[in-house]
Amino acid sequence: MSLFIARVYVWQDTRDSSNRISASEATTGRLFILNTNRITDVKELSTLVITRSSFYYSDNPASRREGLSYLEVGLSAAQVVAQFDVVPASNAVTLPICPYNSPYKGNPCFPLRTPVDTTIGLWSIAYVTRYNPDPNNYVWVAYYKGSFKRMEVLVSLDVDMYPTLTSTTTEEQR
Repeated sequence: MSLFIARVYVWQDTRDSSNRISASEATTGRLFILNTNRITDVKELSTLVITRSSFYYSDNPASRREGLSYLEVGLSAAQVVAQFDVVPASNAVTLPICPYNSPYKGNPCFPLRTPVDTTIGLWSIAYVTRYNPDPNNYVWVAYYKGSFKRMEVLVSLDVDMYPTLTSTTTEEQR
């Protein structure tokens, strides 16, 4: 089990057929950090021109009611499968979580809230993606507390910290 960075081009939810990748991002894709413990059925989609693979992904593998999402990513099937063998430096990561999922006290004119360092297990992380209003300083982390309590928290990390988060070396994090 490990976290890895992937450029996702298609993320189709089976329960409601919604796509988490907007039409404007369909050609460029969107960076996510994904967890290998939620992946099944990896297939190669690469051609001579593009490198791509597809797989099914579960936000919550403990739930029998949740359907799998279909993802297409900018990695070959071999690259995705290789992520299964990566051993993380730690089984937990400490994240600077913003209280109330807002970096500001009230609105952007007020001072910033102090993030609260919170340690969570890697196995519980579903995915990490950017925070649209300020992608250079914040990301959304979706994880599960226990089996069914879904948490989406705003974390004070920038996109440059993605590799740090995937290797789980926390000494460089804010």
